[in-house]
Amino acid sequence: MDRCKKEEPKVINSAMLIKCIEENAPRGEAGRLQREEGIPFDEIEDIRLEFQKILRIDHLWMLTALTKLSLSNNLIEHIENLNELVNLKELDLSFNKISKIENIDMLVNIEILSFFENNISKIENMKPLTKLLIFTIGNNKIEDRKNVIYLRQFRYLQSVNMKGNPCAEADDFILFITTVLPQITYYQYKLVNVSDREIGAEKYHYLLKDTLIEEARLKKIQEQIEAELAEAQLHAGSFVEFLGTDYLFEQMFKDDTEGRALMAMDSNCQARHAEYKEQFVTYTKKIFDMGQVQYIIRKTEVEQFFDCINMAKSKSQGESIEKMEAFLAQKEEIFAKVKTLEENYENNVVTDEECNDILQKYADDYNDLLHQVWKELMGLELNLYEQMEDVISNFEQTVTEMVNIFIEAAQGFFTEIRTLETNYQEFLSTEATGFLTSFTANEHMPMSDELRVIMSDKEVLTNALGATHDLHMLTIDIREDTLVNKARAWLYNLVSSLTKDEVTRNRGKVLEINHFLDIQREEFEDLQSFTIGGALDPEVSAVLQ
Repeated sequence: MDRCKKEEPKVINSAMLIKCIEENAPRGEAGRLQREEGIPFDEIEDIRLEFQKILRIDHLWMLTALTKLSLSNNLIEHIENLNELVNLKELDLSFNKISKIENIDMLVNIEILSFFENNISKIENMKPLTKLLIFTIGNNKIEDRKNVIYLRQFRYLQSVNMKGNPCAEADDFILFITTVLPQITYYQYKLVNVSDREIGAEKYHYLLKDTLIEEARLKKIQEQIEAELAEAQLHAGSFVEFLGTDYLFEQMFKDDTEGRALMAMDSNCQARHAEYKEQFVTYTKKIFDMGQVQYIIRKTEVEQFFDCINMAKSKSQGESIEKMEAFLAQKEEIFAKVKTLEENYENNVVTDEECNDILQKYADDYNDLLHQVWKELMGLELNLYEQMEDVISNFEQTVTEMVNIFIEAAQGFFTEIRTLETNYQEFLSTEATGFLTSFTANEHMPMSDELRVIMSDKEVLTNALGATHDLHMLTIDIREDTLVNKARAWLYNLVSSLTKDEVTRNRGKVLEINHFLDIQREEFEDLQSFTIGGALDPEVSAVLQ
């Protein structure tokens, strides 16, 4: 190999991982045993892949138990393929060529994280790392000191290092970071000076105030999102999530600029809008209440169904056990007779011919017994399977009727809601036409910029009225379709899974019965092997087959 030739960049592969593990193995006997037996990749907890000229991260998904990973001093440009390392607590990516923090959302247990000496210009995409304790991002390209504010969300953060970034060159940066991050104890690995915090608190008073206001705003938004998600999850089974409030009504006007502008034409429009909202929400609440009632009815029906089939299965299982226990008792009697015959044969009490004749009779009796228990067990299973088919069919008809009743009732309410929307738009159209006439006579009337644009021309007004009506109708239609589709999907999944599960159960039970009887045959064949020559008479063997 030409030593003068520059070594090519590498990608992490299995060979590199094995070599690294072997190089870091314990010395002496422990190391020798480890090299001989090998350590499964999914048991490795600590690995250091440093100074390897690694260009791309790969193959680390095999190291699921990893808690410490160092990839420092390489040529890595992108953070990738780390999603499987959910147990990782320490990650060192210092001295690389990374320009963006990304793809670490799944590393929720990270406590120590280092990006020292890279090309990062923004602190981002770290929100899931709620356990972060130590964060090092010195010698990067962060110019805006407000990136520090992003780190306020990490309540357990104790140590930060940003030295070497353009934003950290200012003389007051230590005052800034220790003030903005009240939770940290160390900066640049040195204990934070209390006086720096006091001076910073005074100097950055207004910044802190604005930051707290913004955080409160974002917190309120997040709480609203979480509340909506909780609401959706709570009522998902009834398919009426968000219909118990004014949520659907507000969604209609959320992106409806024209609708909001037209509503503000005058006090009459505002009063009519309030009346429309009250009527609209009354119907959505009716859908919600009806959905809750129907959900309880369906839930009760489903629970009773499963109680019924579980009881039938338990009864059938109990009868099967009784049949098998009775069979095993008769089996023991036949086996005892065979053992007695064996003793008599060994003591020359019976001849070869007599032994085979008697054994033939025992084999016939045992074969009849096996056939009888097979018929009984298969009969029980067949009866259960037919019962399950009938019960599932009746249940399917019942819940289908329930779902259809619910859907038809909901669709009736949605029809009423569309009528309300049509009536409101007719009122709005009449008011807008009159308003346009007044505006034409007096163009200096006070109004919003949005409304002024709408009133600039009759055609523009007509288009605006049509657009707002179409948007409202689309919102209503989508919510109705969502309800119907969810209800029908629930019905389909329930019924199809019942049929599929019953077929699987039946096949498993048949295999279980046949396997049980195969074992019983094998045990008898093993028992009678004492016969002359160590082999069973061919006729007896044929009977048992």
